[in-house]
Formats: sequence, structure tokens, C-alpha cells
Amino acid sequence: MLIRPRTWRRAAVLAAGATLLLAGPASAHPYVHGGEIPVDSLAEITLDLAHGCESETDGAGQPTTEVALEVPDWLRVVDADEPDGWALELEEEDDGRIVEVAWLDDGGAEPAPTFDLEVVASGEVGDERYLGVFQACDDVSYRWIGTPDEPADDPGVAVTLIEADPDAPPPPEPEPDDDAAEEDELGDDPTDDAAADDATEQDDATEEDAPDENLTADEPVEDDQLEAAAEGDDGGGMTWAWIALVVLVLAAAGFLLRRRRPVGDDGA
Repeated sequence: MLIRPRTWRRAAVLAAGATLLLAGPASAHPYVHGGEIPVDSLAEITLDLAHGCESETDGAGQPTTEVALEVPDWLRVVDADEPDGWALELEEEDDGRIVEVAWLDDGGAEPAPTFDLEVVASGEVGDERYLGVFQACDDVSYRWIGTPDEPADDPGVAVTLIEADPDAPPPPEPEPDDDAAEEDELGDDPTDDAAADDATEQDDATEEDAPDENLTADEPVEDDQLEAAAEGDDGGGMTWAWIALVVLVLAAAGFLLRRRRPVGDDGA
């Protein structure tokens, strides 16, 4: 029976009589090669389990079948190696930050496996920090979490922060959370809504102020024509009025011409 990587940090007490036993103080102690991590640099570290369960001899003991690293706030995991014979599991927060790295036996169990990680550490040069590590075998497990401030049966993995490595590549920026980015893109933007409302109001005003398509700028527009256009009149009444006026003018002109005709001798 194994404590799964996502529950071992919350397991404080084990039930009596269970087949999983919590070992007392042991010499077997995981460590980071070199024991140092440069600050503000992309660094590759190697976590070494040193011993198998129930052993004080390097590389000896029961085969380790599960390892989990609790990632503290001062450390950012950029990448983790997945060696042959092991299955890698990552636990992430909503913002994408990795808070736990776990390796599960997939046919490669051995007493003291090693795992590589790419990390970025933050803090003051000279600070001593601690990493919480869980190690499990078939019927034994260890929780390497003890610190000077919070003692435990098994001490945590101690590392010292050193100056940034000038030859190391710059640390990559944290990747944005895709879900949050998508929500921002799809979310309502008050500025966009206001701009859309203004554009709608301007379109409405333009349609109200636009002249009737039946009226052109080349023709003089009388008041009665504007009223007819506004009321949907086709102007037929105006056409008949002009025809009647022309007929009257022609009739008057004919009358005047007849009165001015000269009178001949035979008309005396």
C-alpha cells in the first residue's frame, strides 16, 4: 500500500496495524548533488535518493517505487526528467505553477534512483533552504520533511542558495495560464461595449439625418416637395397643377393675338 503523491503531504498520522510503516530516524537521506542552487538562474539539479528503504548503505535497501518532491514557494520547476522505467506526474495550481513532482515505478524500481530537474530559485545568497521529499517502497515509506524550525523523524533535503550563474541562460518567463487568457479574450470588456454603443448611436443618427433618395441635390426643393417626400407622396398632384397653368397661359396668348390682327378693306 502506497501513499499517493497528492496525499502524502496531508498524511500526518498513519493508522496502527496498517501494512504501511513509518520508519524511525534513518541514515538513508536524499540529497541534491552539490547541495547548492544559484539564485535567479536556470539551473539543473539532480535529486538523489542515496539509499533504498530500510538500509544505511549507499545504493542498498529495498527498491524505491515512488518518489515525490514538494515544490516550495521559493522554487519554480521549469522541467522534470522522466527516466526509463518511471512515470512522471505533475500537480499544478490554477495558474500553471507546479507544486508537486512525482515519479512512479513503471518497471525501473531500484534502491536509490536519481531524477533531474530544471529549476529557478529565488532568495538571498547564503540562505539555507529545505525540500520536502517522499520516498516509498513496497511496505515502508519515509517523509523527508524535517527542518530546524519544524523537526520531524526524517530531515528534509537541505540546499544552500548561491550567486547567480553568469554562464547560465536567463530563466524563462512563467507561462501564462491558457484558461485565464481565454477568459480574458472572451470576457466582456466595458471599453469595447461603450465603443460599440457609440458606434450604434452614430449609425442611427446618420440614418435619421440622411435625405430622401427621391430628392437630388441638382433640383430645387420646395417646402411642399419636402412634405410630399416625407409623407411618401409621389408628386402627381404637382404635375397636374403645372399642366393646367401652361394651358391657361397658352389660351391667354391666343386671345391677345386675335385682338391685334389688322382689319382689311373688305371688313369695313
